[in-house]
Amino acid sequence: MILDKVFIVIGLLLAHFLNGSNVFELGNAVRPDFMVIFVVFFALRKGPMYGLWLGFFGGLLTDTALGGEIGGDNLVYYKIGLHSFSYAIVGYIVGKGLRSSYTENYISITIYILGLTFVSRLITYLLFLMFFHSNHSYSFLYVSLYNAFLGPALFFLFSWAYRLDGDEVRQ
Repeated sequence: MILDKVFIVIGLLLAHFLNGSNVFELGNAVRPDFMVIFVVFFALRKGPMYGLWLGFFGGLLTDTALGGEIGGDNLVYYKIGLHSFSYAIVGYIVGKGLRSSYTENYISITIYILGLTFVSRLITYLLFLMFFHSNHSYSFLYVSLYNAFLGPALFFLFSWAYRLDGDEVRQ
């Protein structure tokens, strides 16, 4: 039981590391958002509370990588909580609402990842806009498409790594 949680935390840290690396970068700063894929996987497989907590802590890790921004008054403003909120909301809603209709196949995983990455990035962008400023380089569509392309392979990898059977989806 505790070993399962340790491996989930290791996966969370690995997703955070991959989000910060340039290994999968395409073109001008288009990278997949591994944290969204990780949160959606566990929300669909384990339920809304896994989605909520993994989204919250995964979002905090993502927010810490953003660092601070110096404002007009020479104060440093940190953007802690923006990704945390959006990932937690998406994780909970996915676990609560979409879990019953989830089927384990390539097309459904691709559609879920495409749509949920877009929604997560839209929520985060709106939070940036509300509390800070507009970010014109924030990508919605390209990241969503990239995640949708990688999502099925990562779902297969996560199912193998965490030894989750298809039966566990509908517990």
